[in-house]
Amino acid sequence: MVLLFGPSHELPPFWLETTVTMTNNLGGPLLTVHCKSKDNDLGVHMVAANTDYHFTFQSNLWKSTLFFCSFHWNNQVKQFDIFDALRDQDECYKCNWTIKPDGLCKLDKKGKCFPWK
Repeated sequence: MVLLFGPSHELPPFWLETTVTMTNNLGGPLLTVHCKSKDNDLGVHMVAANTDYHFTFQSNLWKSTLFFCSFHWNNQVKQFDIFDALRDQDECYKCNWTIKPDGLCKLDKKGKCFPWK
């Protein structure tokens, strides 16, 4: 058993950890980010211009992991599903987003942007 699992006695993960990074590209104002899942409240974070906030987690086997965030700056309040396993799990383990006044853009090979709703 020790050779298989090592001295920590922890089971190895069956899938990689995912890191979601959001960069404040609003052009100046402080961005307040509050992300949650069904089971976890990640708290409120203040993100200065051109800096980022990130968090790491493991998706579940059923592809139902969902993290949603609210974004506040100036008098604006917006929401977005920053990680939806059905959309993102097979595409990124390092999911990088840029937050702009007109929406969010996922910084990957496809470079898809999503307008605020």
